[in-house]
Amino acid sequence: MHWTGRLFRLFLVIAIGLVFCEVVPESQAFESTDRLLNQFKTEHKPLEPLLPPDVNILPEYKEGRTALVGSLQEVHGNVYVFHAGETSAFQLKKDLPVFQGDTLVAMTRSRAIVKLQDESAFALAPGSKLVIDKSIYDPAKNERSSFLKLLFGRARFFVAKLKGKTDYKVGTPTAVCGLRGSDFALAVFPYKEKTSWLENLTASLNPVPPAYAQDPSAVLATVVCTGEQTTITFTGLMAPLQNLGPIQLSWAPPGQAASSPIQVTLGQALGALNSVGPNLAAISMPPGSDASLD
Repeated sequence: MHWTGRLFRLFLVIAIGLVFCEVVPESQAFESTDRLLNQFKTEHKPLEPLLPPDVNILPEYKEGRTALVGSLQEVHGNVYVFHAGETSAFQLKKDLPVFQGDTLVAMTRSRAIVKLQDESAFALAPGSKLVIDKSIYDPAKNERSSFLKLLFGRARFFVAKLKGKTDYKVGTPTAVCGLRGSDFALAVFPYKEKTSWLENLTASLNPVPPAYAQDPSAVLATVVCTGEQTTITFTGLMAPLQNLGPIQLSWAPPGQAASSPIQVTLGQALGALNSVGPNLAAISMPPGSDASLD
C-alpha cells in the first residue's frame, strides 16, 4: 500500500507536469542582460582552490626559464605566479617580470595588471587564475602570436593594434575569443543548470540522502563584454561562431554554443569593463603611443 501511494503521487506529478511545463529555448534558458553584466562585478567562489592547499610559496622571487613576455604594472594584495614546469609559487610585486607559460593567481581582494611587450595589457580581478600559454612578439616585423587561458574568474584585455601579422586569442574552459585590436572582458564562473518544476517536485517525493547528493551540473560558463570600437569572434564548445561588435554581450554555457550577440548601452559596457580592470587603456597605450584600436 505504501509503494502504491508513492507511485500514484509520482504519476500524478508527471501528468500535471506534462500539462503545465513549457519548453524554454536554450538561448533563453539563462540570464537576463543585467544578470550577465553582474558576472563582471561578482567574485565567485572557485570550484577548487586557486592555489593548491599544500603549495610551497618561496620567499625570494626567481625568474622563469622561458622567454620574457612582459612585466607587472600594478599589484594589489596577494598575487602569485607559477613558472612553467614548476610546482612552487612566488608572490608578485610591481615591476617584476613575467614569462611565457606563467600561471598567475589573484587571490580574494587582490588585483594585478600585466603589460606585454607589444604594448597590450590585461588585468586580473580578485579570485582569478590565468595562464600566459603563448606570447610571441617580433618588433622588427611588428607581428605577434598570443594565446592566454582564463581558467577562472574575471579578466579584462586591452590589445594594441599592430600593422603586421597578428594572432591573439583568449581561451576559457567553455569558449574561445579571437581578435585583432580590442578592449573586452571575460568572466568564467560556476553555472548550475536550473532544474524544472517537475524535477524539483519529483525529487521531493524521492529525497536523496545528503551523502549521495552530488551536484554534477555545477560547471563553468563564460560571458564576454566588448568595449567601444571593438570586434571579436566568440565561440563556445559547439558551433556556430559568433561575431561581436562594439558594446555587446555573449555567453557560452557549459558544453554548448555561444549565444547570439546582445546589445547593451555604453554605460553598461563601461561599467562591466571597469569593474574588472579600471584604467587599463591608459596603461596599455600611454600618451604618445601610436597604437590604436580597430
